[in-house]
Amino acid sequence: MGAGDRLAEAVEVMARIRRDGEWEAAQTHASLLPYLLEESWELVDAVVDGDRDELVSELGDLLLQVLFHAAIGEERAEGAFDIHDVAGALLDKLRRRAPYWFTADGAVGLDAAEQDRLWQEAKAAERAGRPPRGVVDGIPWDMPALALGQKVLARARSAGVPDELVPAQMTVIHVDPAGLFHEHTAGRRDDGPGAESESGSAEVAYRQVVRTFARDLREAESRLDVAAADASAADWHAAWPARPA
Repeated sequence: MGAGDRLAEAVEVMARIRRDGEWEAAQTHASLLPYLLEESWELVDAVVDGDRDELVSELGDLLLQVLFHAAIGEERAEGAFDIHDVAGALLDKLRRRAPYWFTADGAVGLDAAEQDRLWQEAKAAERAGRPPRGVVDGIPWDMPALALGQKVLARARSAGVPDELVPAQMTVIHVDPAGLFHEHTAGRRDDGPGAESESGSAEVAYRQVVRTFARDLREAESRLDVAAADASAADWHAAWPARPA
């Protein structure tokens, strides 16, 4: 059986599972999200461990999630879609953002920096005519706190937000032996009222720090007289919300 046949068989089996399985038939896109997240982290572990068989197995579990969501998509009353639409969406995006992969020469002569530039240019062209996207718009806020902080910091620095406006709590994390999170760091900017978390959870406390910084970033962006992409360090300083002492 060829690779294409195995994929086609997987799609057919998933359709039967969705139709005949009592638990499977009751699932929704939302109810499957915890499993999708769990499988993603198990894949991360498999990559770190370097176990070939485990990696293949975890990729299969992630594929199951994709097939499951596609099977649910076929049942939508409006805007129904199937696995072919999912694959088509991927191919369409690649044709827009990396059309060289659909030519005989492929990426010959293109280094990583040039590939990234072409991708970002195509991505910006797709957004042309739409309202400008805010610096932190489109970020999935339910991702793990540390990954969320990394994403927000990357967006902020890409927009030219000066490092001195980034609170120490975003870049230096202190966790004591009991697992409690301490946000204040001597000699660095205090994050103001509400910075100390009473949850005792490093995850919850750091998420609070990230969301507070993102709130300040949004507020500052709304005060800018120029687009965020054109703002200077001085512009960001002038627009940054003041905190009470």
